[in-house]
Amino acid sequence: MADFDVIISGAGPAGCTAALALGSSGLNVALIEKERFPREKVCGDAIPAYVPKVLATINPSYRVALEGIEDKKPVSLCRYVAPDRTALDITFRENGMVCRRSVFDSFLLDLASRLDNLTVITGTPIKDVRPGSKGFAVSTGNGDELTAKLLIGCDGSAGVSKRILAPYRHEPSEGSVAVRAYFSGIKDNPPETLEFHFLKQLLPGYFWIFPLPGNEFNAGIGMPSAVVSSGKINLRDLMMKIIETDPVIGPRFSTASMKGDIKGYNLPLFTRKRKISGERFMLCGDAASLVNPATGAGIGQAMQSGRYAGWQAAECFRENDFSVEFMKSYDLTLYGKLWRSNRNYMIIRNLVLKNPVVLNLASRAGNSNRFIRKELAEKL
Repeated sequence: MADFDVIISGAGPAGCTAALALGSSGLNVALIEKERFPREKVCGDAIPAYVPKVLATINPSYRVALEGIEDKKPVSLCRYVAPDRTALDITFRENGMVCRRSVFDSFLLDLASRLDNLTVITGTPIKDVRPGSKGFAVSTGNGDELTAKLLIGCDGSAGVSKRILAPYRHEPSEGSVAVRAYFSGIKDNPPETLEFHFLKQLLPGYFWIFPLPGNEFNAGIGMPSAVVSSGKINLRDLMMKIIETDPVIGPRFSTASMKGDIKGYNLPLFTRKRKISGERFMLCGDAASLVNPATGAGIGQAMQSGRYAGWQAAECFRENDFSVEFMKSYDLTLYGKLWRSNRNYMIIRNLVLKNPVVLNLASRAGNSNRFIRKELAEKL
């Protein structure tokens, strides 16, 4: 049986960032991931501009390393297309990027793997987590038995960590479903632009087209789970119907080639504050349900949660305090950082994105009034 100070379950952006945040702690850390890297992760692949800053707060060299990734596409503009096809272009204050998750996640894992205090175990899932008075006993799929004084769960909304340590029921209104595929040869693309097409039949969801290097694109649709379920909607069929028949989008795909299959995924939306910590554990990323309820973005929030969890874990060992009360510092820090802006996104989703008339008016107003466009840019 191998003994660790900290076990991190899941090596996505949240888990790897937590490991990086513990890099100078002197603690013995294990990072366990069910997949072998590089692995594909179904996602829109858009990475917000503040992600390099998150890495820089841990170690400035990590930001430099991220900037050195070649297989990424900078994005400087966001185009919102209203149901009446009025387009509103908003320039980012700082450039973001689009990078395939297979590339981005492998970069983060490679960065974490260089840490002297980290043991990386990939290709095996965590099968069981058993809490005890002095920590956790963890069983993996390959038969290993591990122990740790503290556990950071970053293994997703359906992962073992959340299911055992903080089980809660997701209401249908608290999730979204998305499908995406990779394409080459889409036509008439504005340079360095994230496109959101708010088609009436998708509201409050949207059709997206995000650029990738080499004239390739990540395109897909996302809709609330409740709408998909109640309407018995097949998102893959709906996506192909839009590509083939929509009068604006269709011609742009007329000579495009799809690379691989359309793949789907569920998004646990950040709709309320939940239990994300307890005695000797914290949850991060999708395990903490931190996906933006309006845009579907989750990478940035996941990395922020991983950073705060890593820092909180180090503080627990410094103070030798793993109690429920002490762990609540993590909840307070994370929600203090994210909740206010997230609440604004919920308002946008409920009052704007569900209403085609309001979306049309907002797009026209943004085009005609610089002040309104600035306000929309700050909110969106």
